Amino acid sequence: MRLPVVYTSFKGINMPILSPLIKYLNKQRQKKLFPKKKVLILEGGGMRGVFLTGVLQAFTDRDYFPFKLIIGSSAGALTGVAYSAHQIYLARDAFFGVLLSESFIKISNILRPTKHILNLDWMVSTVIEGKETLNFQYLKHSIPVLITATEYSDNNPPSTAYLHSKKDDIIISLKASAAIPVLYRGFVEYNNRKLCDGGLLDPIPYKKALSLGYKEKDILVVVTRKKGYRKKEESFWIRYLIENYFKDSKYRYLIQALENRYLMYNAILDELEHKHKNIDIIYPPDDFNVDRLTRDPKKILEGFEQGVQAGKNFLLS
Repeated sequence: MRLPVVYTSFKGINMPILSPLIKYLNKQRQKKLFPKKKVLILEGGGMRGVFLTGVLQAFTDRDYFPFKLIIGSSAGALTGVAYSAHQIYLARDAFFGVLLSESFIKISNILRPTKHILNLDWMVSTVIEGKETLNFQYLKHSIPVLITATEYSDNNPPSTAYLHSKKDDIIISLKASAAIPVLYRGFVEYNNRKLCDGGLLDPIPYKKALSLGYKEKDILVVVTRKKGYRKKEESFWIRYLIENYFKDSKYRYLIQALENRYLMYNAILDELEHKHKNIDIIYPPDDFNVDRLTRDPKKILEGFEQGVQAGKNFLLS
């Protein structure tokens, strides 16, 4: 088939130029106008992560991969890995398939202390090694991803661990980052370390980027809560579940971290919004209606589309 030809004037001379070439040149010109960022920070949040996926879908569609480093927590880590591998569709398909499956969330297991409510083993392996396998070879030479997790040891305050997205480690790293205490029974054990939810201590890990020497203007943060949101104290029943599950006194520091998480989270937002004003933040719109355990496909699709629009808006800013 013959490609369509358009004509453009060059010093008064009409020259035929293939339209695909024009599209390519326009795309390259647009890329030069895009914001120049070096670090991408991705908050987690369960199903709210579909907003991240939409943002990164918009970035992928416009070939926007300027980052030197990605740091993500939980759903943010999963989405960041897919984006780095140029396979954002893996994360997108997960939110519309695997994460809605009854094989992943089993609320009935809340009364079974040895059974996981979140089947992370199945979820992560299905996303990473399912019908469409993660391109580890591409990921190896692409943007490095740091995956946050919380490290626990008996009778000690928990601390933040930053795990790598190497082929041999990625499944267990992603699983650890998403292992919410109580919803995931026990801890994910890796190299003699006990790990759980990365969002517990470092849900928006921009400080890690600053500690590595990056400047505020280099950093882009994508959060999954609306602008102005502040977390409330956990309900009586949530605190009861936490304290009933972690009865042994050796867990006392972990219980403190879980029950005071709202204070820590709000302090991070206050500092990010008021102290580090040169860090760009992408927020969901005010009518974003996806929560951690949302199961309604229509709401999830709307959240994804809102992410796509937010990503486009950022690139045009």
